[in-house]
Amino acid sequence: MSPRVKAGATMVWLTVGYQPVSLFSLKRSDATSMAGRSNLVPTPYAIKMALLRVLLEREGYGRRDRWEAWLRPQFEWIRGLTVYVLPPERLVVNRNGYTLRYYDQVLDKQDKGRKTLPMQSGFVFREWVFLEGNLQICVGPSDRAEVLAGLFAEINYFGKRGCFFQFLPEAIRYTAEPSFVMGGEAGFMVQPWDDLGPSATFGRINPFSGEKAQVGRDRVIGTGLLPLRLRSTGAKYDVYERY
Repeated sequence: MSPRVKAGATMVWLTVGYQPVSLFSLKRSDATSMAGRSNLVPTPYAIKMALLRVLLEREGYGRRDRWEAWLRPQFEWIRGLTVYVLPPERLVVNRNGYTLRYYDQVLDKQDKGRKTLPMQSGFVFREWVFLEGNLQICVGPSDRAEVLAGLFAEINYFGKRGCFFQFLPEAIRYTAEPSFVMGGEAGFMVQPWDDLGPSATFGRINPFSGEKAQVGRDRVIGTGLLPLRLRSTGAKYDVYERY
């Protein structure tokens, strides 16, 4: 274990590890609903949303009497975190195309008298990523690193539901500087890197709210530099290895 910084004494960085236990898929922010290319690893936006979900499930009900006063500083604290991700040693992207029957929203709006849901068929494209090795996440700086570690310990999936990850307690590290950063001297590849915007509010990113989130304000799309190189590729797969 790396040198441990005494939590609470200063602003520290937290590094946690997960073992993937199922295929991973997280549609890129620039993908369409029919052609859903996947991010190779969870993005800061997905990680912060997972932290927020765990926090609300753990404490939200007990704070309902002072909901707004409690939620705002919690959301701003998570929103302000910097997140770095170190991919596993090897990744295999599997591409799939298949025909799917799905809800026809346009036809349903045109005929409100229908007694059954209108369906339509269409060709969809999806990617699933096999992760070989452990995923590491470095987050901070924060004076609440131990609270963060407790939240990470309760996260069991990132991205789509069913993309499960096993938290590794022995991988927790507290350091004065980030354990790693994006990119690398040997080389890197680029992935869209979405994150919460500095002015995002819980009301706007909450899908049950009437407020609407805007790309560029509440969800910003940056550039992620992953220390990966493409080893082989084909019509239905890509193989990446970490530098």
